[in-house]
Amino acid sequence: MCMGRSIAIAEIAGRDSVAAVVAAVRQHGFTTILPTIGFTGTEIGDKDAPYRAVQRLRGLLAGVAEVHDAVPLADPALWSAMNARPMAEILKRYGVCSPCLACHLYLHLLRVPLAWSHGNAPVISGERDTHDGKVKLSQTSASIDAATRVLAYAGIQLISPIRSMSGEEIEALIGSEWRQGELQMGCQLSGNYVGLDGSVSYDEDGYARYLSEFFEPVGRAVVEAFRAERDGGQASDFAAVVRSVLET
Repeated sequence: MCMGRSIAIAEIAGRDSVAAVVAAVRQHGFTTILPTIGFTGTEIGDKDAPYRAVQRLRGLLAGVAEVHDAVPLADPALWSAMNARPMAEILKRYGVCSPCLACHLYLHLLRVPLAWSHGNAPVISGERDTHDGKVKLSQTSASIDAATRVLAYAGIQLISPIRSMSGEEIEALIGSEWRQGELQMGCQLSGNYVGLDGSVSYDEDGYARYLSEFFEPVGRAVVEAFRAERDGGQASDFAAVVRSVLET
């Protein structure tokens, strides 16, 4: 629990992330929210949309919590190192390959240095175990747990207050007029792991090994690289960081 902490870092992408902030404020009593918007370089659509989502959040929390102006965050070199460059090796080793797999971990990691600069402020995520039965490889129960452990390694609590909620429960938090996908950017790589028939098929054992052998170790290695930079070291070569994990 985070009672007593007044500030939290919010990951803002769209409806679910805003609902997560509302839920976290109710559950933990945060009085100050610092919204952040993470960019990967693959976005399509209206890049002002998440900023309008922050405005919607501000209205939902009026009189309850102060919502600061949004902070944009991006590190294309880190995204490429985690999600693009190692794809062939990941496919060979684990039988699963999608840039979405570590993309959400990248988005969580982007917030770590900012959270450190605010006294190890917790990070609020809109991740969900399932989207009313729809499978998303970027958001599975196992990957959310793994990302939570990675941020814990950084000394940061990752709060995912809506991870077990249905769409109806989310609507109860923020209103039914806000449709999924509204005030949210799209992604050029969306649906890359979905078959022509709409199904999502992957090797579950390979996916489990991917999480334990690549996803979490890479996350911890990136945290260590961030620590070195914070302590006065040189800017990280993230491609080398990821390669060192693969070669271990």
